[in-house]
Amino acid sequence: MEDQNNISEYAEDSVASGKKSYKRFRIVLGVITAVIAVSLIMVFGVNVMARPYDRTCHTYSEFTVNNGDKLSDTAEKLEEAGIIGSASTFELLNKMMFTDKFKPGSYLLSPSMDAVSISHTMINGLTTSEGFTIPPGYTVEQVAAALARDGFVDEKEFLRIAKSFDFSEIDFIGKDIKGEDQLEGFMFPDSYTIDSNADEIMIIVTMLNQFGNFFNDDYRARADELGLSVRQVVCIASMIEKETSIDKEKADISSVIHNRVNMGLIDEDELPDVPLCSPGQESIIAALYPNENEYTYYVLDSSLDGSHRFTDDEDEYKEWQQEYEDAASERDETREAQVASEAAEKAEEAREEAE
Repeated sequence: MEDQNNISEYAEDSVASGKKSYKRFRIVLGVITAVIAVSLIMVFGVNVMARPYDRTCHTYSEFTVNNGDKLSDTAEKLEEAGIIGSASTFELLNKMMFTDKFKPGSYLLSPSMDAVSISHTMINGLTTSEGFTIPPGYTVEQVAAALARDGFVDEKEFLRIAKSFDFSEIDFIGKDIKGEDQLEGFMFPDSYTIDSNADEIMIIVTMLNQFGNFFNDDYRARADELGLSVRQVVCIASMIEKETSIDKEKADISSVIHNRVNMGLIDEDELPDVPLCSPGQESIIAALYPNENEYTYYVLDSSLDGSHRFTDDEDEYKEWQQEYEDAASERDETREAQVASEAAEKAEEAREEAE
């Protein structure tokens, strides 16, 4: 009997212990689930807050961070400059990233940049301790300004060399374009490690060499297959770079350009003689390898997310174009109303403080 009681007590203890273990497991599981859920919500929130203010605008403008500027000061100036949509959202995002200071200086920023990229640019500039990074879409003048800002070059000397030095012995530069346009499109966007003693011409040659290394024999053969010179490929790539920052769209935009030329809807002479900017790798590859389709039109989507719609039907294109223009007009009116409302609130706050 005593043995049975011991067995019974052991069983009860085991059951109780099992219940406690299960309870602890459920608590731990609940905590883990909550942490995962919060993390996912934060990631989703950051992605939403970091969206570009206007993915369709690829214009870079100069923005200055002054000594002593607080995060709130910078956020407000970015909003006023039309680079971000909301100062308060930008400020909250940076607090979540534990960022409250930016490096004083002048930066080239665009509304098509996401907020995280804007922050990182102002935290580090385009430089590292060993070199610099040039993003896609910069012109020669913007490259010069960016490098001068961080002490790598003298801006005037850089531009003087870019315009007056004879680079025609480099085959993809050639002899057809002279002066200030000769290097446009070929200052290859990439990260560079350079010698501390490198001067302006050494930096320019390094960037041109990087383009030459990228545009390899396979790409040259493909350009020949298309009946295009290297410069013509870069011109098309620069058009693609200016039209979209969405990589998966680039081959379709390329197909529209190629199709319109091949169908005689536009003449090759109507394409730019000089690249609009220095295109990135994805845009160059898209220029060389357009998607195979019959698209002859593209238009920005009325969702205003920066994406495009593609068609070979002119009537459909016109309908979509009107939809986009209506949506853009409504967006602009909403923005103007919001700015007016915020200005009125600030004026009221100032009046109350004055009283």
